[in-house]
Amino acid sequence: MCLETLGAEEGRAFVDAAAPEHPTLLDVGHQVDAAFGVINIPNAVWVDETGRIVRPAEPAWPAPRQPAGRSPLLDSGDERLTAIATEASKIVSWTADGYGDAVRDWARHGAASRFVLGADQVLARSGERDADRSAAAAHFELAQDHERAGRHDRAVPHFREAHRLAPENWTYKRQAWSLSGPDGPLKRFWQGPQPGQDWEYDSDWLADIESGGARDYYRETHL
Repeated sequence: MCLETLGAEEGRAFVDAAAPEHPTLLDVGHQVDAAFGVINIPNAVWVDETGRIVRPAEPAWPAPRQPAGRSPLLDSGDERLTAIATEASKIVSWTADGYGDAVRDWARHGAASRFVLGADQVLARSGERDADRSAAAAHFELAQDHERAGRHDRAVPHFREAHRLAPENWTYKRQAWSLSGPDGPLKRFWQGPQPGQDWEYDSDWLADIESGGARDYYRETHL
């Protein structure tokens, strides 16, 4: 599953490069976000054979995340891209060691796996679903509808309101920032104002990370 903010064709290149042996669904409408409470990627949700969620959305890699190699953005010669790569290297990955083993244990033992959570635990870990988050979801859907219809100016106020009501939701932010960024191959990385641009939002990826967001970019995963 890929939450592809820039459209199916943009995501296809990455799927083709990975050459997966399984089907890949590109969720351009962020329906997975709405259904399962995904606020950042990569996330995983465990759903059993009966359709019951036994682990809610949480940061997940199949193995402990290794330090990334030198980012090519550092060699771009662009001050903003260099700063983005520098700040990205500070992001803390909270995925618990052994997450891949936990998935395999669940596949082997099903409901008897010690990593399966009860209904009360699933609800407790699912995060806030209060009136503000519900309103933010509605504004985000309205913003996407306007964007799909080519009404960008009408989408922006709804994106801004979604950001205000659910400031912890990085998928809401990154969707809007990506759509307002520069065209071309750097679009997905830029996520902020171009030099001299009258930016449409109160924040951008680099500004949020520099203000202390690197540590809280991912919620901690507890096995």
